[in-house]
Parts: sequence; structure tokens; C-alpha cells
Amino acid sequence: MLRLARLAVCGGAAFLAMGVVRSSGWAASASATALAPKQQPTFKSSTALIEVDAVVLDKNGNFVPGLKAENITILENGKPQKIQQFFMVTNNLGQTADGLASQHADEAQYGAHRVFVMMFDEAHLANDSLMRVKKGAETFIRDMFHEGDAGGVFLRGGMYKGRLTVDKGELLAGVRAVQPAFDNRQAILAPFMEWPKVPSEVDASRIADGAREVSQALARKACADEPQSCQNEGGLGNVENLIERKARLYVREARMMTARTVQNLETIARGLAKIPGRKTVVLMSEGFYVEDARTAIESVAAQAARSGITIYSIDGRGLVNGLSANPDAVRRDPARSAAFDTGDDGPTILTANTGGFMVRFLDDMSQAFGRIVRDTSTYYVVGYQPDNATMDGKVRKIEVKSDVPGVKVRARKSYAAIALPPQEAIWGFGR
Repeated sequence: MLRLARLAVCGGAAFLAMGVVRSSGWAASASATALAPKQQPTFKSSTALIEVDAVVLDKNGNFVPGLKAENITILENGKPQKIQQFFMVTNNLGQTADGLASQHADEAQYGAHRVFVMMFDEAHLANDSLMRVKKGAETFIRDMFHEGDAGGVFLRGGMYKGRLTVDKGELLAGVRAVQPAFDNRQAILAPFMEWPKVPSEVDASRIADGAREVSQALARKACADEPQSCQNEGGLGNVENLIERKARLYVREARMMTARTVQNLETIARGLAKIPGRKTVVLMSEGFYVEDARTAIESVAAQAARSGITIYSIDGRGLVNGLSANPDAVRRDPARSAAFDTGDDGPTILTANTGGFMVRFLDDMSQAFGRIVRDTSTYYVVGYQPDNATMDGKVRKIEVKSDVPGVKVRARKSYAAIALPPQEAIWGFGR
């Protein structure tokens, strides 16, 4: 039997007591006492309220405290909206609340818990990349996952043990349970580099869509570069057929891999939608095929944004197109080239549209996680009820600006106008 404890939800920031949370079919086991503010201000909390997390940085990349609601303008589809709540959330207890103001509160909120979901995109991680990001994730759990945080490991299409947890041991076990995919994107890209070469995914996509002029041009080049190989293959026509088979096979498999990644992100967005406040998803991937999936990727990013999810992406390849500057977690030979790889667009869409960022060209994945943890620990929350209150399912554009000179504002760029489920968080003791 669960003994229920109080959960105070203040404008999207949830303060945790001790126990277990159950939401959207995921149980979040907890055994931690959260830090609470000296005086908890009261904010409006409604599934109709649109909450936008905003990170405001100065020219040196440092967070800018002390902003007021009147320093911020938020636009939806180009139209200014009335800000109804504005406050700062911080896990950095060194931050002061001096100068912070809101239309509804005098103080910043301290000790708001953080929720991290580590998503291993196995099909889009080569074996060496997977080992590298696993090592970084373990360091994150041991050294950066603090009391009051909740987390989960998403692998093989589901959450490890079907729940979020504050138990570091369980999180480490989840990371260690991640295994390489039977096939991965680098494996199906490898034939592109073999004779007869296909220069990029864009060429493969055009060939798969029936652009024979592309396959013909590539076949002529292949035969000019290696006449003997062309003769051994049976001539120009056979080389062209080989290029077409190679491109179509890749596109078919890459589409299926991308569809699984999008489906996994949708599962995470639905699962986290009932949990109030900001949620951080760390997508560990090398990128994926986007040539005919941009609309689906933009849609899942908008769904995630509506659910209060910020997506960050870590490129598991480390340094590419050159020698690694740092000792690699797996190897010391030249890092794999990305010359044939055009998959960065997928993570770029997901991160930019939800207010996160990509971390690339790092061999030390603990540094990558460190950047994400710092970014997600202090931010402003801007809440408004849109002038267009109809939740029509359409994607609406958002822009957040500040009148403070020299600052840069990063926030989600859109959201899906869909109704959120009731915000549920039940905290008690036991499992």
C-alpha cells in the first residue's frame, strides 16, 4: 500500500517529496527529499497554459539572471501574446533571487527537480559510438545526477523496467543493458564508399525516386575511374543497375530505421506528457535519414515541445574528419569520416524546435553530458494562454525575444496545439 505524500506543482516546476510517481503507464520510483524554496509562490497551473522554457545568455555564454516579465516578448505565429506567468527555475543554489520579478511571484523557484531520459538510438549508433556514449552516460549518472533528480533509460523501444527512477544503480543497470543493433546506419552506409560509389544519401534518395540520370552519371564516372572493375561487372549497364540496387536497398532500410526512431520519440513524448514541468531527453545518435521524413520529425518535435520536453542530441562519433584530439573512450585511430553522411538534419530539427542543442566533435562524452546538465539547470519559464485557444492540432510557431541589449534567447520554436492530459504525479513510499 502506498502512503501518499504531497507534490507541489508551481507553474510547471514540480517539487518532489519522497516515494513513487506513476504517470502515463510509467512508474517513477523515487527515494529522495527535494530542496524546496523558502516560500513557494503560487502560479497558475493549467493544461491550457502554454509554457515555454527560455535560456537567456550573455555574449560570453553565461546565464543572465534578474530579468522581469516586461523584458520578454513572446509571439505565436507572429502575434504578440500576453505573458501570464514568468519565473526562474534553478538547481544552482548559488544563484540569488535578487532582482527577479514576476507578475505573480517575487522569488525564483529553487530545487525544482530535473527529469532526464537518456534515449539510445541503437540503430543509428555504430558499435564504437555506442560504447562511447554508454561510458559518458555512466559518468553522468555517477557524477551529475543529483538528489531530487529523476531519470530513465530508453532502449530497444521502451523505458528500462518501464519506469523513471531516482535510483542510480537502476539507471546504471539500464545503461549497461544497452546492446548494439543487429544492423546500424553506418553498416548500411558502408557500401556507398565501395566501388561503384554513391556520393551521398541525397543521391541515393534521388535514384530510389527514379532519377536515372543520377545513376547513369555515377555509372559513367565509376567506369572511367576503374575500367577493369567496370569490365568485370559486365559493362556500363550492369554497373548502373548495381548502383540502383545499392541506393534502393539503403533507402528502404534507412526509412525503416528512421521510422523506428520517430516512433520511439513519440512514445517518450506521450509517456512524459502527464509529468508536469520541464523534461530533458538526451538523444544519443549519429543522425538519421531525413530525405522524406522531415514532416514527421518536425511533427514529433512539436509534440515533444507541447509536452514540456527539451531534446538535446549527442553525436556518438566523437571527432570526425580528422584525428581525435582527446584519448578516445574506445580507440585511438583516426575518427570515422562523415563525408558520406548527411543525417545531421534530423537531430538539428529536433533540438532547435524544442529549445535544446546538438553536441558534436567531442570524444569525451562526459563533457557532452556536462554541457547539457548546465544548460538544463537554470532557465526562465514563460507562460501564456494563446489568443487562439482552440487546440486544433496544428503546429504553431513561437518566438521569444528580450529587450535587454546583447543577450541571446534560446527557446522552443514551435508546439503542437493539442490538449495535454491531466497533470498527474503521485508520490508515496515503496515500489
